[in-house]
Amino acid sequence: PVFRRGGSKFIMEDLITSCDHNYVEYFQRVPNSHNLYTFRVVKLASKFTIDIAVRVLKTKRVMYKVDNLDGCYFLTNPLMNRVFGSVYKKLIVNGSFFSCPIKPNVYYLRNDGSVEMLPSFHPPGKYQVTMRVKMHESPGPFVMEMLWIYNVVKIK
Repeated sequence: PVFRRGGSKFIMEDLITSCDHNYVEYFQRVPNSHNLYTFRVVKLASKFTIDIAVRVLKTKRVMYKVDNLDGCYFLTNPLMNRVFGSVYKKLIVNGSFFSCPIKPNVYYLRNDGSVEMLPSFHPPGKYQVTMRVKMHESPGPFVMEMLWIYNVVKIK
């Protein structure tokens, strides 16, 4: 998808998903779908945290970072953060919002992208947004990860 904001064009180039294969068995694009993703939770997730970072792709310089956002609190009150709340609403499929505890099941997310995900002032360049879901009980660095790659181009 391509979005315009002000004098810039935002080009979503890729979404890479991964999981720990312990709490989340798989996290992948739905076959024959452009923007639908599925994941299977195999163990009850009673609490989790979310880390979000925006980095310059080439240098990995951090432009924005939030660590240890309480995932259950966020799910009960997604508008606590205007930016994350609007992104969360775009990811939801068929109005099926999540709630804690997250029960073992197969779930779906939509990757439509959104201009709300991006800051109003954004220098040109290639960037990556990383969103990691973490659980204290998991030995890995995350149970789920979404990594968006996007490009910002000035409109002439």
